[in-house]
Order: sequence, then C-alpha cells, then structure tokens
Amino acid sequence: MTPSEIRAGLLGEHAMLRGLMAETYRAIESARGGEGSVAGVRQRLRRLVTALRDHNEREEALLREILPRVDAWGPARAEIMMEGHEDEHAELLAALVVTIATDDASGADSVERELLRVEAHMKREEELLLSEEVLRDDDVAIDSFGG
Repeated sequence: MTPSEIRAGLLGEHAMLRGLMAETYRAIESARGGEGSVAGVRQRLRRLVTALRDHNEREEALLREILPRVDAWGPARAEIMMEGHEDEHAELLAALVVTIATDDASGADSVERELLRVEAHMKREEELLLSEEVLRDDDVAIDSFGG
C-alpha cells in the first residue's frame, strides 16, 4: 500500500468510528429522555469497542512499518507511536469496556467522557501521524531541516 492509500484508509475508519460515536451519543440522550434504554447504549458501545479495537490493530500494524521511512522525523514519530500510542489505545478500550457494565446514570457520563477522549485521540493522530505532510507518496522531505 502507498502512504496515501494507508492515510485514506485510516481516515475513512476514523470517519466510521465518529459515526458510531454519534450513534452512541444519540442512544445516551434517548436513554436519558426515557425513550431509549441502557441496553441500547450498551449495544452501540459494544459495536464501537469492536470497531475501535479492529481499527487500532490495523493502524498500529500499518504505521509501524511505514512511519520510520516517511521523512527525517519518521523514526521519532514511530518511536512516539510505539511508546505511548499502543498504551493509550489499550487504556481507551479498557475504559470503554468497563462502561458497558455500568447500569446507573454515572455510566452514561463515563461513556461520554471516554468518547471525548477517543475523539481527542483521533484528532491528535490525524495531526501528527496521518496528515498529508507525513503520509505522502513522493520522496520530498518537507521541512526536514526545520527551516
């Protein structure tokens, strides 16, 4: 796969995850309004957790191979991803899984907090790892000397 194909695929998955997150938010609001149920929230959250887990595995596998080669900063980006990125993915998934088992109103608040963390995480990835400046098909190193 080319860098731009990897980028497009992962950004497409981010869009799909945002759609699942929006469904989860709507289910929470529906449950709070008495029109939905905690079971409905759990169902959407399970789908989101499964999709997020699959995405994270694919993302880590693809980026682990390509990041070190993208430009002069590639090895540093790869190291950052390997050190903190995988741990952050595991923490986010664990927190979402825990919220599935929560029955009270605090469970919805917890889900919303975790969804905000997932959104912030994806935004950071898009800026630092998935931008057009990082994952490009040509061999031009943009700003590799800092000036």
